[in-house]
Amino acid sequence: MSLERRTSEALRERSRVERLWWVFEETKRSRDEGIRRLDVDELRLVRESKVSALRRLEELIEEVRIAVERAGGEVFLARDAEDARRTVIRVLKDAGVRTAIKSKSITSEEIRLNEALISAGIEVVETDLGERVVQLSGGRPSHILGPALHMGREEVAAILSRSLGEEVDPDPRSIVAAVRRHLREEMMRAAAGITGANAVDSETGTVVIVTNEGNEQFVVGFPELVVCVAGVEKLVKGLEAAVRIARVQSASATGRMPSYVTLYGPRWWGEGKRFVLVLLDNGRTEALRDPWLWQVNLCVRCGACFNVCNPYKTVSGLVFGGNYTGPIGIVWDSVTSGPETANGYSRLCLSCGLCELECPMGIRIPLLISRVKSFGRRGVRLTALAEGFGFYARLGSSMAGPLNKAQRSRSFRVALELLAGIDRNAPLPEFRGGTLRRALKASGIADDGEGAGSTVVYVPDTFASLIDWRVGLEAVALLRSLGYRVVVCDSVGTNMPAVQYGHLGLAARVAKRVVSALHPHVERGARVVVTEPTAGYCVREVFPALLGTQESEEVAKSTLNFTELVVSDGLHSRFRRSKTSSEVVYYHVSCHGRGTGLEAATRAVLESLGLKVVSEELGCCGMAGTWGMRKGAVGHGLGAEIGRMGSRRIAETRPELVVTESSICALQLRRFLNVPVLHTVSLIFGSVNGAAPSR
Repeated sequence: MSLERRTSEALRERSRVERLWWVFEETKRSRDEGIRRLDVDELRLVRESKVSALRRLEELIEEVRIAVERAGGEVFLARDAEDARRTVIRVLKDAGVRTAIKSKSITSEEIRLNEALISAGIEVVETDLGERVVQLSGGRPSHILGPALHMGREEVAAILSRSLGEEVDPDPRSIVAAVRRHLREEMMRAAAGITGANAVDSETGTVVIVTNEGNEQFVVGFPELVVCVAGVEKLVKGLEAAVRIARVQSASATGRMPSYVTLYGPRWWGEGKRFVLVLLDNGRTEALRDPWLWQVNLCVRCGACFNVCNPYKTVSGLVFGGNYTGPIGIVWDSVTSGPETANGYSRLCLSCGLCELECPMGIRIPLLISRVKSFGRRGVRLTALAEGFGFYARLGSSMAGPLNKAQRSRSFRVALELLAGIDRNAPLPEFRGGTLRRALKASGIADDGEGAGSTVVYVPDTFASLIDWRVGLEAVALLRSLGYRVVVCDSVGTNMPAVQYGHLGLAARVAKRVVSALHPHVERGARVVVTEPTAGYCVREVFPALLGTQESEEVAKSTLNFTELVVSDGLHSRFRRSKTSSEVVYYHVSCHGRGTGLEAATRAVLESLGLKVVSEELGCCGMAGTWGMRKGAVGHGLGAEIGRMGSRRIAETRPELVVTESSICALQLRRFLNVPVLHTVSLIFGSVNGAAPSR
């Protein structure tokens, strides 16, 4: 079934969407608390230990081989999935194993171990509750930690009733009791146990496993033969480092310390027990040679990135996944199964960047996904969106009246869908006509660097320069009123769609042009200011990664969002409202504004204006630039559902108006809300000048 069709079907299951959003929101709240409780050095120490291990990987592989064999165990290094499957089957066959029990292992899913064992005549019994339910259903896991997260209680009870031959009530206690009775019988027949690993200590060969059910203790304790299948990236030096990884993984996964941390291996056992460690490469060492993809080996498999990925939360891992699922799953699938597998669902990633902020290891997941997309770049429509939106904006600025009228025509929208892949039902911006440059000239506002204060270079980006220049005009006026010398650099657009769709060659060319335009000003001591957070994200995060030059780094360090600039200079107290009422304002923090200091700065400005500010962590609004404009369920359909879910949460706070720094977010939110939605700059400008909100 195609990705488009699977997405469309998932969107029709509204009750499942509602439940998944609730689950992930609750998980994120718990996870945030758990991370706050960790010692401040824990995350740093885990990252350092993993980076050190990856740099010495060959040495650690040899070290663990010696340690395990000295203690009486066996070690095999599997080049790829086929090699790993063949090794495990040979070990079990030679031992006469007919039934094996397993603890939860995403690495075994990666190599499709269960299917291979069954084909070889070996029965496999999953002992994790969720994994067992998925196995009995004939499906596959949808989440790295919660395999059956996509299923409701009724569905789970129906699967168990059908598979176990007894009526199971759809309540948690009945479900757990039924699975426990069933598994106890299965476990007693098993001659071998199979596990994965959260970490492996290279010095002793000790395997560290974390669970909340304790099933792994039976898997490693009862059978005489235990096989551990672990990726080579799980190796770290020292038992303390290995246990620390398990602790951080648990905190970042659910916010709770694990119920069970199991340490096992040949040095922990006496005679009569056989231990086999199968270390899996399967693309991992090749990824280490890639300047971007090497970071995936830092992953501790906590699933934190899933909690903030609104496309994943909406369609689940049954759609957003291959062998792996979720944001980091795109990268893992590319590394272990090839880009073609990953690009089978990478279009679901909207490049919001929130997964990077959530990752405890600081993996730059969005850029890694763009790298994966670049391997499979194809299709006129993606190119049209990546390269053509700037042209469309220029066209609209020069002939706003006719184009605005055409956008309301059904036939024009159908033609646009066919030619550019823009969905006929997606919202499109209304063009004001003309450009920011012309508007500045007509208004008499200086934009040539006049003024007594420090110099700032304003980059309005495409929206404020060509589509609706009013925000740019208001920004320049406010900056001038605060005494800044303002230079407007409206000749450059940052072109986030090129990054978003994996056109990294085009993105690098744009980055070079933008940095070349801005760096001379920065060299003279000017700072760069943006009113669209995505422009700031490109300049501060993406361009240095693409170019790797000193100039790009210097420009990045000098770039601030509008309210960040004003607050950092202590000038926000100069804003005075012309009226004293205190409206309740909902502040929607755009994705690319998070983690930058923008949220705190904007709150400070709004509160200094006497406004009551309400905000929640809802993640992306579903528009994500041109992503939510794309044709079909994978684009506009999914984006609209995400927008509906988020807007409902906003409406529940009963705001009198909504503000955001992103003009594209505003475009999306206006579809679903019955209150004015303003750009933050417009709200500030209107507040100090007595203008009523109108947008």
